Amino acid sequence: MTASRLALALLAVGFGARPAASIEGGAAARTGDPLAQPAVGIGTVTAPGDGLHVSRCSGVLIDADLVLTAAHCVNGDPLGSMVVFFRGGEPVKPVRTARVIARYSPDPGAMTANVVAVDLNALSLDLAVLRLSSPVRDRVPVPLATDPSRVPRALRIAGTGLSGRVVGRLRTASLTPVAATGTGLTIARVNGGRVCLGDSGGPVVGQDRRGVFVWGVASAVLSRQAPCGNLVVVAPAAQVFAGGRAR
Repeated sequence: MTASRLALALLAVGFGARPAASIEGGAAARTGDPLAQPAVGIGTVTAPGDGLHVSRCSGVLIDADLVLTAAHCVNGDPLGSMVVFFRGGEPVKPVRTARVIARYSPDPGAMTANVVAVDLNALSLDLAVLRLSSPVRDRVPVPLATDPSRVPRALRIAGTGLSGRVVGRLRTASLTPVAATGTGLTIARVNGGRVCLGDSGGPVVGQDRRGVFVWGVASAVLSRQAPCGNLVVVAPAAQVFAGGRAR
């Protein structure tokens, strides 16, 4: 599979875009799932000059008042962001407001194996941290991976997508890494499903004896037929608050 035969698409979805389901395939999130309980849906309002624009993405709670997502989900000068949590696959109140406190452009590094021939510099690889208006007390934040060189053999992703013009159901799917760089950029195959618009920023997690950790977030999809695809580009979380380039 060569880069010339692949289309690169961001996974954020705009208010006027064609509605897209969340992860196609996979499974509906279950109450108590250590991946699903910190996952969130994010709606961001911007005013680009031609009226209000609303983008909807996914994210994950990484501290009592901090959410990690993809930076292109909160591009421009956002008027504000709204964060929704879930019980199982269904959104629950209250809806919380949030503001961007940092954006990162992770170093893509060099691919260690040419399993997927793609120009790393052309990939969407971005991260953002949002601060909630008030801390969350009934959810357990997920710690970030600290060693970007040790790619887990198995990963899982959660995404919210859309249902019409409201936050969609939360779904999860397993991933198999197929290529990675020394800095943690990972390209993974979705097992039995595809990631779609609205899943951008969704948490990609691994698990070890200490529990679940955030390996990164869904940043883009490699596909011959956008807006969905079964190869997802994962922006590495280990570079947040560490070696990533803040911007």
